[in-house]
Amino acid sequence: MKNLIGFAICTCAWAQQLGQPHLGKMLDQNGAVRTVYGIAASVSVGAAETTGVLSSACATFCLAKTETSIVSASGSVEAPPGPALFAFDGNTAFVWFPRSRQFAEWVNSSLQWVPQNSVPDGEVLSIGVNAGVVQFAVRRRSGIWIVNRDGGVASSLPGAVGPVMLIPGGVVYATESEIVIRSVHVSLASVTAFSQMSGSYLQVRAGGVDYSLRIDPGHETLFQLPGVSQ
Repeated sequence: MKNLIGFAICTCAWAQQLGQPHLGKMLDQNGAVRTVYGIAASVSVGAAETTGVLSSACATFCLAKTETSIVSASGSVEAPPGPALFAFDGNTAFVWFPRSRQFAEWVNSSLQWVPQNSVPDGEVLSIGVNAGVVQFAVRRRSGIWIVNRDGGVASSLPGAVGPVMLIPGGVVYATESEIVIRSVHVSLASVTAFSQMSGSYLQVRAGGVDYSLRIDPGHETLFQLPGVSQ
């Protein structure tokens, strides 16, 4: 309960910070959610807000997944074990649980389960909402595909070999030597993970180092995030 209260209080404090701009929230390598303050490459990282987190994401609001629950600013909800993937659509979110292959909608601080016929075949790498349509980035033997919720194939990513993140109006993915954002290429090798810090920034983990990637069209920028100690 202590960690949950800390998450809620710090979320409110984040919104009330005047004169201290923020980029979003990162998940450090110790499993703690922290707010990233500053602009572009001049940033600092706040104190741990909740710990024991396996995955997290922020857009209009934030969600964090511990081993057995989803934590939001309004409380904690029991959830299947393991990490989760998130996609935001206004005040709603969609949640994919890879370990149990379950799909749910987050509405009014609760999980509403989606029928199994909405679950795609293959390894789900990311979920997103594009023009009101829920999509999955799925790895199959034939490659990585972007699949609509109804099962229709929207596109493929023949150059993707690492993680994939669906974003509004496009996709971010890693090749062996770079990150591709729509048609923009950013050099960075050994990318192992993406997570959503805010509507404008992704967290990128590569070679054991954390970076922030701005994804706004025409402003794509990559810079290293400060390291944090336990």
